[in-house]
Amino acid sequence: MRATFNYHLIQHNLKTMDDLLQIYERLQSRITFDEFKEKVQEKIDLMGGLCDEKTASKLVAHDLGILDLIKIDEISRDQKNVSFMGKVTQLNETHEFSRDDGSIGRVANIIVSDETGSIRVVLWDELADLVKVNEISVGKMLNIRGYVKNGYVGIEVNVGREGCLEFTETEVDIKTKTYSISDITSGMSGINIIGKVLSIGEIRGFSRKDGTEGLVSNITIGDETGRIRVVLWDDHAKEKFAPEDVIEITNGYSRENYGRTEIQLDRYGKIEKISKEVIYCDHITKIADIGINEPYNVIGIVTEVGDKREFTKGNGSAGKVANIRISDDTDGIQVVLWGDNADLVDQINIGTQIKIIDGYAKSGWNDRIELNVDWRSEISTKDL
Repeated sequence: MRATFNYHLIQHNLKTMDDLLQIYERLQSRITFDEFKEKVQEKIDLMGGLCDEKTASKLVAHDLGILDLIKIDEISRDQKNVSFMGKVTQLNETHEFSRDDGSIGRVANIIVSDETGSIRVVLWDELADLVKVNEISVGKMLNIRGYVKNGYVGIEVNVGREGCLEFTETEVDIKTKTYSISDITSGMSGINIIGKVLSIGEIRGFSRKDGTEGLVSNITIGDETGRIRVVLWDDHAKEKFAPEDVIEITNGYSRENYGRTEIQLDRYGKIEKISKEVIYCDHITKIADIGINEPYNVIGIVTEVGDKREFTKGNGSAGKVANIRISDDTDGIQVVLWGDNADLVDQINIGTQIKIIDGYAKSGWNDRIELNVDWRSEISTKDL
């Protein structure tokens, strides 16, 4: 019995020491291990013995400005301040800007990764200067404390005067996560994904607010879990792909556009054709299972055909809309055809089979669900 007790006591002491060392790793640039142990004991004495070494060590770490570290995939937009550790996997040059008070500010974006994912970190002023002088470079390990913000490319962590950035020798294993399309939600960054090209849009030019010219195009990709639109900016818009090509996207980000989640790829990301098999099959939803505010693929029989109407859009351009109703063996639904899709009513009859890809379900007349088919949707018919 005594030998068993001693064994468990030894195991407990080893576990306690391991916990202390893990917490101390985040403090080693500020305090020696002996000083750390003294502060831990002082905290235990101060608490009247009501906390153990692990709890006391966390309190000491908090007193020294180091909060509990979390993994990157645990960072969410409803958090305020977070602390995490990761390796710099990408950085962008420092930019200067003028503030309203006339002073000059500096900002730099870096991508930091751990074994669970990647996130964009925005560094301001003196911290941004560390990128400029190459103190922060790819491969550096950092302890970061900053505030979470919903940025232009999704969730990001901003580090300024109220934050903290420390170099550390602790290493993490970077395991690049490849997402499936069904994993993608709005507000993600550091997206790596592989998909089959299903369709390709035209290249369009546009003028930015600063007077520079830009390019944009889009492709739709699919995998065994679904399909998603990818928006390609500037040089990426000129990339040449064909339907059935398999492409790999690195460091994309996601945004919601008119209710649909899209992947965006700017100059910080990468896209290339690869040799890999990807299986895609349209997932067809029964009409009775259609919910609200989601995209769906459906097949049904036309049971009603309405008239086509023309109207003037808010920007002064002309628009077209038409309504039809389709049914399957579970239910029926109103389908609203927008733009050129409205011309379909001139070509179909009651009894025509129709297949809609990426229609969007919304609340319509009398709060009934209707399926909207716009320029992002695909539609095909078959006479029965």
